[in-house]
Amino acid sequence: MCGFTPRIHASGAELVILGNGTPEQAAWFVKDFHIETPVLTDPDLASHAIAGARRARLMDPRVFLRAAAAMAQGFRQTRTMGSAGQLGGVFVITPAGKMPYRYLSAFAGDHPNPEDVLHALESPSPRPPATEPHQ
Repeated sequence: MCGFTPRIHASGAELVILGNGTPEQAAWFVKDFHIETPVLTDPDLASHAIAGARRARLMDPRVFLRAAAAMAQGFRQTRTMGSAGQLGGVFVITPAGKMPYRYLSAFAGDHPNPEDVLHALESPSPRPPATEPHQ
């Protein structure tokens, strides 16, 4: 989503990253990857549990397919910090506390279509996320 930050800001929103490592690890992440958006961390995973974020299943073949695709695009995973099995999600939350978009990853490497997320920000009547099974 970081390449989409200008569109996020143009919609009046802010991209916030929530990790689960230590504060020192979050600072390393910001510095190493030149992150220019707020980064928060919750090493106890309380916010992840509240959001309903899942834990990764070991040996899910979809992970290997997504990893191969990411590597083909030049992405490489560096060292793992925090809880390696904790999956994430993407949420659009309005100032009024409404959530027009919610996506919880089903496996490592499972991410929503960025255009769907941006549509939720840019449209007065956002479309719901896809409900079909994750591929």
